[in-house]
Amino acid sequence: MTKIKNGRLVAAAAILGVASLLSRLVGLVRERVFTTVFGAGDVFDAFVAAFRVPDLIFNLIVLGALSAAFIPMFTEKLVAGKKGEKEAFDFALSLLNWVLVVVGLLSIGYAVMAPALVSLIVPGFTGEKLELTIALSRVMALQPLLLAISFVLSGILNSYKRFVAYALAPIAYNVGIIIGVIYLVPRIGVIGLAWGVVLGAGLHLLIQLPSAVAVGWRWRPVWVGARKDMRELVKMMIPRVVGLAAVQVNLLVVTIIGSTLLAGSITVFHLANNVQHLPIGIFGIAFAQAAFPTLAEQIARKQKKNFLATLTKSFRYIMFFVIPVSLFFFLLRAQIIRVLFGDGAFDWEDTILTFETFGWLIISMFAQAVIPLLVRAFYVRKDTRTPVTIAVIGMAVNVGLAWWLAPQMGVQGLALAFSVAAILQMVLLLGVLHWQLGGFHDAEVLGSMLKIASASIVAGVVLQLLKVPVAEMVDMRRFWGVFTQLTITGLAGLITYLIMMWLFKSKELSALKTYIPGRPKSVLEPGTETPRFEGMSD
Repeated sequence: MTKIKNGRLVAAAAILGVASLLSRLVGLVRERVFTTVFGAGDVFDAFVAAFRVPDLIFNLIVLGALSAAFIPMFTEKLVAGKKGEKEAFDFALSLLNWVLVVVGLLSIGYAVMAPALVSLIVPGFTGEKLELTIALSRVMALQPLLLAISFVLSGILNSYKRFVAYALAPIAYNVGIIIGVIYLVPRIGVIGLAWGVVLGAGLHLLIQLPSAVAVGWRWRPVWVGARKDMRELVKMMIPRVVGLAAVQVNLLVVTIIGSTLLAGSITVFHLANNVQHLPIGIFGIAFAQAAFPTLAEQIARKQKKNFLATLTKSFRYIMFFVIPVSLFFFLLRAQIIRVLFGDGAFDWEDTILTFETFGWLIISMFAQAVIPLLVRAFYVRKDTRTPVTIAVIGMAVNVGLAWWLAPQMGVQGLALAFSVAAILQMVLLLGVLHWQLGGFHDAEVLGSMLKIASASIVAGVVLQLLKVPVAEMVDMRRFWGVFTQLTITGLAGLITYLIMMWLFKSKELSALKTYIPGRPKSVLEPGTETPRFEGMSD
């Protein structure tokens, strides 16, 4: 692949992580605009519920094909040279065109049948709330079509390790939704929320188009790729669709049960889940996405030793960041939710319910962060059945616990069920992968985990001890008082964690310190045999 330049995994993860941070921050701004204007009530509930079927269409058809097989198959063709590059683009175009046909038919069908389907998804909604959900959902049926094109381009850019435009696309998506709230709703009513989603999907596509064209993508009416490729794609896609269906079932269960609980319950879970996804996106998904094409290429070149080194190093990096952040988030959960959403129509009762739900989700943050990496380790080895089977087991546990806990704990029961299922899924993925690979650099990984956990506990103690004296110095009834306590204690915890990891001579910290943009210095620990990782040319 002559267009790919040498670089490093940390560089790619840094770009994806920073962009993910910006995207998540813009997303939090979006949520704050929503909560300030609408609070945790009927309109926000309807908006969240309206996403369910359009998201289901997109996830099962588009992500089912792309996440399971597209990048490994596209990358395998690219490494073959110029002839392989042409075959790779023919394969991508054929996939895109068929996906558009299928998604288009499903979207049209859903728009027609929305009244019946939405009533099944939110049995607790009635009257104007139900009608609003149906109207929003019909407009949002356009979203999967735009995102289908965009995510095929994302797969191409990922294979070329051009991450910038791909990383910026979610930011553009959130900006479109914010425009819907601020500019469209005052002009055309609440239906402007749905048109903001469609606008965001369009921006998600447009921001990636120039980079895709730059690597050689051009649309052509290609309909039939190599039969062998299509058979392999379908073979790998079907189990992945089942796995994604399991994820979507989890969200549907939250929506169905949440619609029967107190008004605002769906919104509360949505807000808490989005906040806890901030570090998951910045660290877990960013490292997993950055490592994915490298892992795929190492498997294609039969570099098993390098594959295992890349996988275990990425795992340790994710844990290095996520474990302390999980603890900090839990200790500061009330302050975080109050600072982010405590304004306008979002009252103190909404705040309490949200941060209590947030706390139950945080306990599985470490598991949720590492699952994307572990799943990709199976995908690049063309094993989709194992992660799908495990996902279905997790779904069954989540659904069973949710039905049992929700009547007793309300929306917090949904959060606890979600966390238990996520931890179980991570344990099973890790165990099977460890067995299949014949080890996981166990001594090194366990040593890192011990250092990370110990440093996090010390940092958490420092943070907790500072909360009361800082609170006595500020007015905790005002935004700036809560924000000051959150900032000072959070920074104290972070500094303590970094000092402890320095004292422990953490390899993860040393590797991050050695990375300086533009310098040809390796971020790998001494003694590893993995070559420098591929980087970005974007």
